[in-house]
Amino acid sequence: MPVIGVPVKELNLLVGKNIEPDQMVSILKQLGCDVEGFARLHRFSCQRCQNIIETTETEENPCICDLCGADFKNGAELISLDPVEVIRMELLAVRPDMFDVGGLARALRGYLGFETGLPNYQVSPPKLKLQVDPAMSSPDCFRPYIACAVVRGVKLNDFFIRALMKLQENLHWAMGRNRKLASIGVYDLDILQGDIYYRPVAPDGVAFVPLGAAGTEEGGGLAVTPKQILLEHPKGKAFSYLLEKHNYYPLLLDSRGTVLSMPPIINSHQTRVTAETTNFFVDVTGTVEKVVNKTLNTFICSLKEMEPGMEIEQVEIISGLSGQEKQINTPDFKPDTISLSSTDTNQLLGLDLDVDTMVSLLEKMRHQAIVDGEHIQVQIPSFRSDILHPQDLIEDVAIAYGYHNLVPELLDTMTVGQASNDQEVAFLARDILCGLGFFEIISLMLTCPEKSFDALGLPRTENYVKIENPISWEQSMVRNSLVPGLLDLFAHNRENDLPQHLFEVGEVAELMEVEGQQISHEYFKVAAGILSSRASYAEIRSRVEAFLREFGLTIEVEPLNHPLFIPGRGAAIKLVETVDGKRELHTWGFMGEVHPQVLEIFNLTHPLSLFEVNLPN
Repeated sequence: MPVIGVPVKELNLLVGKNIEPDQMVSILKQLGCDVEGFARLHRFSCQRCQNIIETTETEENPCICDLCGADFKNGAELISLDPVEVIRMELLAVRPDMFDVGGLARALRGYLGFETGLPNYQVSPPKLKLQVDPAMSSPDCFRPYIACAVVRGVKLNDFFIRALMKLQENLHWAMGRNRKLASIGVYDLDILQGDIYYRPVAPDGVAFVPLGAAGTEEGGGLAVTPKQILLEHPKGKAFSYLLEKHNYYPLLLDSRGTVLSMPPIINSHQTRVTAETTNFFVDVTGTVEKVVNKTLNTFICSLKEMEPGMEIEQVEIISGLSGQEKQINTPDFKPDTISLSSTDTNQLLGLDLDVDTMVSLLEKMRHQAIVDGEHIQVQIPSFRSDILHPQDLIEDVAIAYGYHNLVPELLDTMTVGQASNDQEVAFLARDILCGLGFFEIISLMLTCPEKSFDALGLPRTENYVKIENPISWEQSMVRNSLVPGLLDLFAHNRENDLPQHLFEVGEVAELMEVEGQQISHEYFKVAAGILSSRASYAEIRSRVEAFLREFGLTIEVEPLNHPLFIPGRGAAIKLVETVDGKRELHTWGFMGEVHPQVLEIFNLTHPLSLFEVNLPN
């Protein structure tokens, strides 16, 4: 999960109370946040695109801008800003309304009882129109949905700019599934003229200067076509897969032809937000209408929390064929309503709460609740995308009541379990690897094809277990190897002392065909790696032989041409078995020195050797 740093000073200001650090950690954990602790971040600004970059005290100064790709070691200017004290925590993927300091402060004010019930965000009627070309719904350019807002009276500073950019990218990750379902664009409203148009464009049909293009810090920059952006711009190359199957690309422009952006890839330089911008035009485009609208509501409501003095104005969106136009105004903060049974709530939680107490607890979670007999009619804030069923409201009641206040009780009937044979062998494997000097890690079972295949240089296969409705793009499949998780952990620990010896014993899954049906086959693997200035094939092979010798197994090796390893320094591990008096070899895994291209993808600067084998029987 991505980690965010919430500025402590601004959080306390928006909450309206100076919360002590220990109390802050305790409260956030009660809300379900995974808190890492407090840290002091160094902050830098990219002169080219005004992107603000943060680093911890142990990290080196950034070399490349993660937004525009500017190289700070070869002429691009990096401006130092004042450091900031933050509380670091992993993003709670189901609560994108708490991804920023404004949304988190709103949740804390409710949980602490300072401000309860449904937040009231005033919205002015529309003055701006947006026309949607019907061709946006065609297979040639399928990104049909758009929701917009106008924001006036914003006072920008370094804190607000950074918070806005971070919130935008974090919502892309959680709600937009890495921009596939929804992506956000923010522009300087005062530069725009007339109505806004959302229409398709041919790959070479227009030219504009993309945000962060070389030379734009002086106001210049080369105008390029959408096709060139996908081939050359850092953001274009990163997200080209979203558009490459279409014959036309989405485009936003105003009445005089000024390009706002090419969703979901990049904004234009001409309409960028600067320190002098006070009025914003915001759009969210995507392929799922509900996600588009929820993303806009979450984004705008969070901005309002960070800048209470700003004004929110709707945009009139006109779509459909001539004579059959459909007109809607966005954003629409009208709450959804779900009926909650007080009996079901008490039964599920094992409590005996009266309806008035439940109403109070729900209002602490920023809902509006009205008693209707034994039921409660609950109005859900428009920025809550995680409330889909009554069970989600019961969870909110439990959080507001406090899981720490629930009294544990033993079950009336209990059974005594024991480890399976696989688990017993896994325990032994862990003991052996610890004895060989390795430290155990535990990585997530869910990952994504980008890490499992692309990052390792492997072609994508179809025999992996896909998640039908993933919570994020990074958790869209069940892992089929332990290696990506191992490399991720080495990357997270790259600032720590060398050498590093890490291992994992865990389950993986792959699809198998049994009697004409595809089923998921789960089994255990073992992976271990050594990161050091002297890591080599010989060193990892000695550990493999020592590990399998403890199981009484004999191996042979064969050269292996694998994109994960340096050519000539990878090997297939063959297990030697005797069956009916005949000697047989079975492929059991692989080992070798990791290729520099793979190390670069994971930002590792030292040699790494590793192995992965099936768990011995």
